[in-house]
Amino acid sequence: MDAPLNLQKLKNGLSKLTIREQVSHRLAAMVQSGILRTGDELPSERELAATLEVSRETIRGAIQMLAAIGMVEISQGSRTRIARTEGFSEFNSVTQPVLPGRSADEVYQARLMVEIPVIRAAVERIDDDGIARLRRLVDAQRDMLEDTIRFQISDAEFHDAIYQASGNALVGEFLHELFSFGMEYRRHVLLREGSVSLSLADHMEILDGFERRDPSAAAEAMENHLNRIHRTTLEAIAETSATKR
Repeated sequence: MDAPLNLQKLKNGLSKLTIREQVSHRLAAMVQSGILRTGDELPSERELAATLEVSRETIRGAIQMLAAIGMVEISQGSRTRIARTEGFSEFNSVTQPVLPGRSADEVYQARLMVEIPVIRAAVERIDDDGIARLRRLVDAQRDMLEDTIRFQISDAEFHDAIYQASGNALVGEFLHELFSFGMEYRRHVLLREGSVSLSLADHMEILDGFERRDPSAAAEAMENHLNRIHRTTLEAIAETSATKR
């Protein structure tokens, strides 16, 4: 049986790495999970540094590490691009298929069963710094309405920050795998006019629940978000299948 993406296992080993190496592994995980794909232009060093909350020098060093193995391509005068996504033994822990053979409905039901209780736990356990982190991500997303790739990176950070706040690393790992399911279809959806705005509005509602320390409000907002994601993902799958006929 194929092993699923094990991002949490990767994170647990990051303490032995430098900050630059940690960031390079995080970006590699985004590539291998489908958040970033071949040909995508990375956000600027300044934008990535703000989203991942590290220095620009750290981002520059991490990108240079990925360029050295051929994962990204650095061009003078233009943004760094993802060059390829497979064949990197350095990142074996993130190169396995995510939830192979599972359907969109199965993943949706699993997210409802697991993620909603996690939201409640996260609201109860998150500290002021954690809420400030969510707020910074959402505030930055207001400027990403026309930048789908940058929004996807920030979106993943937003959800991961919530999973981490729940205090259960194993559940956080599982939910990241669920989040990463069907990224090719989520990208298709986000290219629709107004889709990023809708996701931002959802995030604002979720954040509001956290800021008010209201587990029920945050859980309801997340459930509405998951319902919309599931509906639009099914639409994208149908549209993609129709074009292949």
